[in-house]
Amino acid sequence: MKNLTFYLSLISFIVLVFAYPVFIKYLKKKQLGQYIRQEGPDLHNYKQGTPTMGGILFISAIFLLSILTYFINQEKVFLVVGISSILFGLVGFIDDYSSIRKKDSTGLTALQKLLFQFIVSFFVVLIILRLNPHSSLKLPFVDFELNFGFFYPIWGIIYLSGMSNATNLTDGIDGLSGGIYISSVLFTAIVAGIEIQNLGVLILPVIAYLLFNIKPAKIFMGDTGSLALGGILGALAIYYSIEIFTVFTCFIFILEMFSVIIQVTSFKIRHKKVFLMSPIHHHFELKKWSEERIVLTFWTINFLTGIIALGGVL
Repeated sequence: MKNLTFYLSLISFIVLVFAYPVFIKYLKKKQLGQYIRQEGPDLHNYKQGTPTMGGILFISAIFLLSILTYFINQEKVFLVVGISSILFGLVGFIDDYSSIRKKDSTGLTALQKLLFQFIVSFFVVLIILRLNPHSSLKLPFVDFELNFGFFYPIWGIIYLSGMSNATNLTDGIDGLSGGIYISSVLFTAIVAGIEIQNLGVLILPVIAYLLFNIKPAKIFMGDTGSLALGGILGALAIYYSIEIFTVFTCFIFILEMFSVIIQVTSFKIRHKKVFLMSPIHHHFELKKWSEERIVLTFWTINFLTGIIALGGVL
């Protein structure tokens, strides 16, 4: 029965490979395209109108596969993954739909989006602590756990919201966020000890999407996909108390988030920029790096830091 989840994941991959061209054609017909940020690099102007909300398909697949895995194998973590993916995906969908209706890139305001993320994070953390009660963090490279006590739920909410923001910020270049997610969830799942036949549930639907998102992208995942991917990674980490390990397994996502924090903080305090533009992948774009070079470099770095994380498992 355990191999059944792998075969279901493989079937979902095949279905999505055939479904995405149909979905892309539908989105074009309905003119449901991406609106490019005015403050973004001029290099991205040609992407205006590219079909968005591609995350709807792969997040739906991950949700269904996760719920099936929970019922088939009785693995509680996949119930958490399913719930987290669909709730964060819903927040992203509201943001994407709002952007399309307003015909600009803003969608929800930053405060509205953050509020929704905190609400969803609170609910997901509550479920995690109900299914797997704990209050400590496992630390890499040492046989020691850091106990947060009653503060742990607050930490969990902040961490989960941060992860969904991190993946959202990274989704700015063709193939970048999807590829980083694949290596991130692979190494996070291995550190967590998830059985190998269940990895397809978390990975194969996104690979199907990535086939159509590599430059030149035929479709974008939108916030529907990017917020959900962070929700999946964050929920996995919290469930297994391996949040600190994600500094390595999700290195690029976290780097992208902190590049924005550093940029904003520096500008407000010093009135100076640290990077030409943040998130940091835009900095390298303005340094005249090609999108392909940035994507391959970031993929490679994230893969290598993921290997480092494996060395930290004791």
